[in-house]
Amino acid sequence: MKIKRVLLLFIFQLAVVTTFAVMKIEIKDNWYYLNGEKFFIKAIGYEIGARPGQHPYQGVRADDLDLLAFDLKVIKEAGYNAIRTWSPFSEAQLKLVQASGLKLIMGIDVNPEKDYGDTIFVRECAEKALKVLTYARKYDCIITYLILNEPQTDHVHAVTGKAFNGLMKTLLDLIHQEHPGIPVTISANAMISDYLDENLFDVYAYNCYDHTEAQTATMGMKDYIRELYALNGSKKPLITTEFGYSVSHKGFGRYGGNSLDEQSKGLIANYRDLLDAGAVGMCPFYYADGWWKGGDASTHNTEQPEEWFGFWGYSDVNDKYGSPRPVWFAMRDYMKGLILSPKNKDIYFSDSLPVELYTDGNVRKVLIKCNDKVLKTIKISKEGYLADQLILKTQGMEDKELSFEFYDKANQLLKTESILVLVSSKPFELPTLSIETTPAKDLNKGQLAKVKTKIELKDGFRLVGDLKVSYNTHLGWDVGQLATVPVKGTSETFENFFTIPDNCWVVNASAGVAVQYGKFLFRIHDQKIVYRGDWAKEIGH
Repeated sequence: MKIKRVLLLFIFQLAVVTTFAVMKIEIKDNWYYLNGEKFFIKAIGYEIGARPGQHPYQGVRADDLDLLAFDLKVIKEAGYNAIRTWSPFSEAQLKLVQASGLKLIMGIDVNPEKDYGDTIFVRECAEKALKVLTYARKYDCIITYLILNEPQTDHVHAVTGKAFNGLMKTLLDLIHQEHPGIPVTISANAMISDYLDENLFDVYAYNCYDHTEAQTATMGMKDYIRELYALNGSKKPLITTEFGYSVSHKGFGRYGGNSLDEQSKGLIANYRDLLDAGAVGMCPFYYADGWWKGGDASTHNTEQPEEWFGFWGYSDVNDKYGSPRPVWFAMRDYMKGLILSPKNKDIYFSDSLPVELYTDGNVRKVLIKCNDKVLKTIKISKEGYLADQLILKTQGMEDKELSFEFYDKANQLLKTESILVLVSSKPFELPTLSIETTPAKDLNKGQLAKVKTKIELKDGFRLVGDLKVSYNTHLGWDVGQLATVPVKGTSETFENFFTIPDNCWVVNASAGVAVQYGKFLFRIHDQKIVYRGDWAKEIGH
């Protein structure tokens, strides 16, 4: 209560009258609406001051308005409609974003390693946010504020979930008061923040990478994020605030060591999976390489994966403008027409499939084909969101591969993409996978954990590959053990054992295996979150 009184007094003393945004932002039906229209966020992660020889978070950061103007121009030309930052822009920089027509998801840059319950730190966070808000609230290019990036589980436990909750609510209330109508959230890391209940915020936002570990290994990228969405209750829009592939010379588990071609294909595969998970906003990581991340901003470290996620690269320390990598052109073409529904590798218990598209201003026609026959032709009159229906005639349960072709006004093909679905006009039983964990509710109940996995196969389906079982212990970036279990292709039960570290405060136990029906390949899986005691009662699911 004392902290709140201090903050309210501080806000009252420093608040100034200003002109609020004219653009109307609404959050409803799990979507962003801008001026009454559904708005799919096609953003890219971006930081100014991150070029060769620069460090975006040390010293006084120059506005670099000429370079910012160049970047915004090429970003918009490539089909993006927004950028995402980790730290706040100056007013001069915001003016350029406003003029560009791009929208902005802007970071406030609260230090995630400080004590969230410390009165002085809370006040500093409020002062920092209010300083930015005094000018930021004049610009309607801002569509979301990110107040924190990737809080670590061990640190949240140390400062307490109650303190985390208190700081977040303080900043939420402050921003809502000073910039009404603008959503506020954090960019949590999906792998280490899966236990956090994000309903505290206006939208769900996650950084997520498919580094073949933990839930990504057991569930796959799509279902891992979809299940995270479901853990929150699927009540609000979901945006992905980071995902990407590093092209450093060395790496492991897709974290670095990828070729330029793998980066291009990987980003498109991620985009597809995240669309299928239900995301209505994408912020791939990221525009330019960060030479500063390895400790020497003047040298591009070939073995440091963090320095090589960029869609644009730089030839040397004097190269200020850089040049695009193949992923830039691959993403430009892919985003021309986004298929929101039907979802790839999804199951539909109906002959009628929802069709939802989000297209740019070049698309004028979409053909939907199956087995080389045109099932539907959709005329496009404007860019943005479009909803329709597709009727399929099925004989029992069938796997269908749908081909979507996007054309411009000159009838030139812009893009093609295939969507695999499993369709039946009648209900049918799917294979199932379920797990039981011991301990089931409190990690204090033992030092050895057991995960019992039960698979029930159904006729017409077959298991593909091995069963993956993970015990994600949330120890920093270490996600714990992953077991690989051969399966016979029948209904089976397995038991796997894992050590519970003493400093492990929450576990996500998960298991999954691939199943195939014709061309249709999907995963069956299950997960359980287990806490140590009740430390996360204010913030957990």
